[in-house]
Amino acid sequence: MYVRLRRWWASGSPLWQRLVVCGTVTVTAYGAAQVATILNGHELLTFGLIAVAFVALSVGAFSLGMARARGEHIYSPRWYRKFQQEAHARAEGSPQ
Repeated sequence: MYVRLRRWWASGSPLWQRLVVCGTVTVTAYGAAQVATILNGHELLTFGLIAVAFVALSVGAFSLGMARARGEHIYSPRWYRKFQQEAHARAEGSPQ
């Protein structure tokens, strides 16, 4: 599973999918840390889960920063890019 995820991530997956993965890991790990705290879990477990959430948040922020530096937009699904191109073409072609 980890190898497949790494291959998918490295193969140029769309930015919005990478951000969804990072957000999901962040929220899940932070929520698990909160549950561990409420249930009087071991401190090492709690801090480990918080560290996982922080790393996932950092990876997402870094991915977003690098994508913006390359000029990639958050809305990168192909259907949305195609929709934007068609909308721009219609706007340029219509007389005002």
